[in-house]
Amino acid sequence: MLLILEIILTIVAWRKGWRWNSLIPVVSAMVIGFLFGIGIGLSGINVDDAKGFAIIIDILATVALIVMCIKKPKQIKSDVVSDETKN
Repeated sequence: MLLILEIILTIVAWRKGWRWNSLIPVVSAMVIGFLFGIGIGLSGINVDDAKGFAIIIDILATVALIVMCIKKPKQIKSDVVSDETKN
């Protein structure tokens, strides 16, 4: 259910102007979860003990996407670049 919400929020953030930066929270949560899963598998710890960490990482990614949907990205002023090239 949270994955569907993350996909929807990623699409909304993409359309707000974040473009490729909107994929960072979801991809980073997946990479952290993958590496954490490898570590748990290699150490022999019970997988059920790690569900809390996975939920926290997923919620943090969702919060980051919500913030991206609310705020627009900063625009780079083209006047500064054109003034520097004139000199």
